[in-house]
Amino acid sequence: MSSWYRSNQAIGVVLSVLLAILLAYIWTRPWAHREMRDGFLLGFFPMLGVVAMLFCTLAMTIDPLRNEVPEEFEGYRLLDVATALAMVVGVGIYFAVMRQIGFVLVTPVFLFLYMAWFGVRPIRMNVILSVTIPIATYILFSVLGVRLPNGILPALF
Repeated sequence: MSSWYRSNQAIGVVLSVLLAILLAYIWTRPWAHREMRDGFLLGFFPMLGVVAMLFCTLAMTIDPLRNEVPEEFEGYRLLDVATALAMVVGVGIYFAVMRQIGFVLVTPVFLFLYMAWFGVRPIRMNVILSVTIPIATYILFSVLGVRLPNGILPALF
């Protein structure tokens, strides 16, 4: 049997801890306790979803298959986990920077870096996609009336 950290139980424990942190974060936000016109709290459904996921991840820690290692995880190393965490941190940095600088300016850089990281070749295709996708997305969202962060650019539409 492989290491414990690859087992269903370990995955359940890690996800449970992360979901508990998310639940605590939502609970501590003032908006989550704001009552809406229909009598529900604004944070009710997000918290309900997190609690449901938390219930499922806790079930993973005690079910009869908890010590099994899924076949897909047998070859994983700690470096693979670090790579996944680096990607998540990169997405967080992208969102933080996008709010300040703007969707149209930051997204092409983010897409180019991530597509290169994922192995999109040739580079020419990577550049074309990383420029056209954000512009098309911005136009579509503008037509639908959804504002994306303009950042340092004036509103284009």
